[in-house]
Amino acid sequence: MKNVTLYLLGWCFCVIALLSSCSASKETKVEDELGDFRNWISQTTSNISDRTEEDWKKAKSDFATRTQELDVKQENFSDELKQDYQNLKQQFNDADKQYEESRRAARLTEWEQKLLGSYADKSTITRENVRQVYITFMENVRSQRSNWTDQDWEMAKMVMQTLNDRKDEVDEDLPTDDEVKIKALQMEFKTLETGGDLGGNN
Repeated sequence: MKNVTLYLLGWCFCVIALLSSCSASKETKVEDELGDFRNWISQTTSNISDRTEEDWKKAKSDFATRTQELDVKQENFSDELKQDYQNLKQQFNDADKQYEESRRAARLTEWEQKLLGSYADKSTITRENVRQVYITFMENVRSQRSNWTDQDWEMAKMVMQTLNDRKDEVDEDLPTDDEVKIKALQMEFKTLETGGDLGGNN
């Protein structure tokens, strides 16, 4: 009986040791996978301003694939690893937001040059010439809009908004006829943007 008891105890010990070994092995594998993901995040989010649009698009696709696989394995994560994983995903999402903002700013600068010409530098827009700036803007819109995409119109709207903001800064005591002219041009832009075309006058 004593031998049987010892045998059972030994067998239980082996089973526990085996389970512990498997658990430790699984945890080590999880930590290794998360470590690889951490290294990838670090490399991918460094110097994002130097990345091309195509390069960043590929990075986002890789991120989606990696997180899809790791999300399934989260049940094997400890609470600490789960938090670490969430932090890494947030780090990438923050980098993505920063990248999109930098791209948008660069595109806005490009479109300001296209639609405002020499007035792209807002400091050159004054009460005396703001009317002419709107005229220049609409002349360029009319001449370029024929092949614009929805995204192009969004950029044009952003340029118009920056122009409107600048006008608000300099329009104190703006002559009534200038106000009327500017309002007409703003309305024309809105009409063109929504698909109509009222024409324009300079």
